[in-house]
Amino acid sequence: MGAENSEHMKLIHRWLAGEVVNNTVGIKVTGGPFNGRTKIVQLDQDGLPPARLRARGGRGQTPGNPAAWHIYEAIPAPDTAAGWTYGYAGADTTDASTEGPSGAHTA
Repeated sequence: MGAENSEHMKLIHRWLAGEVVNNTVGIKVTGGPFNGRTKIVQLDQDGLPPARLRARGGRGQTPGNPAAWHIYEAIPAPDTAAGWTYGYAGADTTDASTEGPSGAHTA
């Protein structure tokens, strides 16, 4: 099992480095409560990441609305390995009580 785990971790590190493997890649997040993290996403048939991501911030991260979802938009970024970054677009306060779509891992 150690070898399987090692291969899995190698794959995760490749994604985090911005390498596209099996049509999946890690994309850096800029701004908002998840600034500096990497979101691992599945690319579509055209090699594009999901246009928008929603992420729930921890309690107290958004003054006045601790359960708000935070919106990130895909932005072309030729200076990154993945060619994309997710930029913070603001908090979505319209539906803070609803669970969002299940997403990929955030590192």
